[in-house]
Amino acid sequence: MDLCSSQEFLLEHFLRLDTSDPEIWLSALQESTHLPIISQKFLVPLVNTGFRARLSFVSSHSLNAVGAYLNKSSIISGVNGGAAAIIMPIAGRIDFETGSSRYICDPWKPFVLDPHEDFRATLSGETHVFAIQLNTLNGSGYRYSFERSQAQLLDILHLFLGATPFFKNYQHAQKQLENLNRLLHELIEPGCLSSVKPRKKISDDRRVCKAIALMNEELLHQVDIESIAKRSGLSIRNLHYLMHDYIGQSPYQYVRGRRLIKAREAIIQSYPEKTTIAQQAMKWGFLHTGRFSNYYYAAFGEYPKDTLSVLARLEKNRHNVKVLRDPVGSAESRWLVSNKEPVCN
Repeated sequence: MDLCSSQEFLLEHFLRLDTSDPEIWLSALQESTHLPIISQKFLVPLVNTGFRARLSFVSSHSLNAVGAYLNKSSIISGVNGGAAAIIMPIAGRIDFETGSSRYICDPWKPFVLDPHEDFRATLSGETHVFAIQLNTLNGSGYRYSFERSQAQLLDILHLFLGATPFFKNYQHAQKQLENLNRLLHELIEPGCLSSVKPRKKISDDRRVCKAIALMNEELLHQVDIESIAKRSGLSIRNLHYLMHDYIGQSPYQYVRGRRLIKAREAIIQSYPEKTTIAQQAMKWGFLHTGRFSNYYYAAFGEYPKDTLSVLARLEKNRHNVKVLRDPVGSAESRWLVSNKEPVCN
């Protein structure tokens, strides 16, 4: 990831959940990934230890992309759904067990699950995970196909993740997802991979990095683009040119996009408190509620009320999670099952 990236969380544009409730987290994870069976055993007691988890999710016709953060070490077991999945820690470590095989994944080391494959994944604490489900890959043997092109696979994932902090809007995100899908399919078809054009890295230009950092710091205030350009060692004309060159956005478009992300995050984090959408919109500089709603839809593919509806559904689904506590209190197990009986670990 770029050192000066504004992103604080994987797929931050499409944050779906930020919670201290383990049941909501597990039910949301199951709903997003469509796993028929999923269970989780925490390796540390959760009482008074500050559990926190975040989940981002975006999908296109061809694939689902998930960004997840979990601050407690745990074991997640289950059965993969009917699509091949690529799972990669960005921070932390995941120890996968499938059948009689074991795979240790350190940061930026991807692992592939075949459709309908049983798995057991041990996650370290403070783990950030990026996962892709390829909806049209429903056969078998994909792990071997991707492993023989491991370096190219990592290049493709780097390219996509490096672009995610700078999605222009929902439609741009959809195009990036479809491009990712195309590259991944070509990768497992020998001789078909198109050349992967390297993305210009913002971290290559310290002036643009500084300008972006200053914009991020001043989101709650009146952002003076001319002053930011001067403090970054640029003319305002050069700042506009370089921003377009690196991320395809003007400084003003970037600032508005970041404010929308922060407003969405605040709406999700404050749920179900009484803070209104209008209050959050105004806090982040959107004085006209109707205009904010339209900007929000263009950025995220849904209206603010749709975000609240999903949160309400996730809150309701938490009751589907069954809890089994260790008799000595050293660990806790939770499971969610959609159509099969759970297996206690």
